[in-house]
Amino acid sequence: MQDRTDLATAQQDYDLGYATIMHLVLAARRQGWQPTDRQLVREIMQRERAAEVRQRSSLPILDPQSRSAAWYRGQADALRALLRQRRESY
Repeated sequence: MQDRTDLATAQQDYDLGYATIMHLVLAARRQGWQPTDRQLVREIMQRERAAEVRQRSSLPILDPQSRSAAWYRGQADALRALLRQRRESY
């Protein structure tokens, strides 16, 4: 039963991370700003690194603002989707 709740929480965190990036990019586009491919790739690498560190860390993080590895992976996947959209539109 614990695995199901962990899986559901991880999926919620993933979805929240994905939605957060999409919301931020939409807001940036409304302001007339478009991230470059280089910026997107750099952000993907940073999010993947944060997810890896978070997953491998054996120390508990007591900060209430801390995010799970799934949240960072959701953000990285959203950034990948944006990069893929841009590549397909060329």
